Amino acid sequence: MIDQIRKPVEKEFRLYEAAFDEAVKTDNVLLGNILKYIKSTKGKELRPILVLLTASLFGKIGSDTIQSAVSLELLHTASLMHDDVVDETYQRRSKYSVNALWNNKISILVGDYYLSKSAHISAQMKNRRVTPLLAQLGCDLADGELLQLTNENKLQIDEPVYLDVIKKKTAKTFAFCTQAGAISADANELEEEQLRLFGEYLGMVFQMKDDIFDYFDSGDIGKPTGNDLKEGKMTLPLIFALKNAVKNDAKPILNMIRNKDYSVENLKNMSQFVLDRGGIQYAEKRMQDYKQLAIQSLSGFQDSSGKKALLNCLDFAMMRSK
Repeated sequence: MIDQIRKPVEKEFRLYEAAFDEAVKTDNVLLGNILKYIKSTKGKELRPILVLLTASLFGKIGSDTIQSAVSLELLHTASLMHDDVVDETYQRRSKYSVNALWNNKISILVGDYYLSKSAHISAQMKNRRVTPLLAQLGCDLADGELLQLTNENKLQIDEPVYLDVIKKKTAKTFAFCTQAGAISADANELEEEQLRLFGEYLGMVFQMKDDIFDYFDSGDIGKPTGNDLKEGKMTLPLIFALKNAVKNDAKPILNMIRNKDYSVENLKNMSQFVLDRGGIQYAEKRMQDYKQLAIQSLSGFQDSSGKKALLNCLDFAMMRSK
């Protein structure tokens, strides 16, 4: 499905790939080997595709669009490497993470390299509005991670707190993609805001789907099942199940969380608890709510291959299996 989504900007995507490779070129042998490995494990690159598709709505994909996509992907990749260290995660997209193959020090330093390259690329743009937006995004990502860490020792959190975390950790990244794409194509203020909202709503859908994955056994997801639970992350399916369960039914689950007793059997029981109490169905309903908001935010734009591809991103976010 990603190939179809990318099709309207296939030519420009190749330009993005070339620009990204040029941005991280290095003579350092160790760094070069690590960067080569990172490239071999890259995902579907939906975020840079969003930047390009958004600009395509206005028929203007120029150098600022390409540089916005590159700087965003550099920042995003850096945040993933840092997150893997913070979360003590050793797999990403079903492959070993940088900190697993090398060590935490190297993962942090390579992440810093990507961050610096991101700032360097954004500083070269003709439109100076993107650079402060990118810097703010970096702050939001760190803020969201700290907020999540603060919540790890809490037995229960409410839905608004959860939504605030995923907005900062995920949705604002998607919002930057669509807003930066709009800015690079000289969109007016209203168009820019509607596209920013589209990205934010898409990001909310994307993260909720990620959180649902944690409750199913699958070798294709790209991260261990139960990983969020093991890290003490209270996601929407569990928040809803705990809130709507009878007190005596919730008590064993709360004890597991309190004692951090995440044995295979306990994780299985917790997943069943979430399923039985409608946690997955509720999360899917909230995904639909955000999907409709995203569709509405694009209603003022003329039909085009780019708009169709953006709408297909919503279907991809909801239906993907990893």
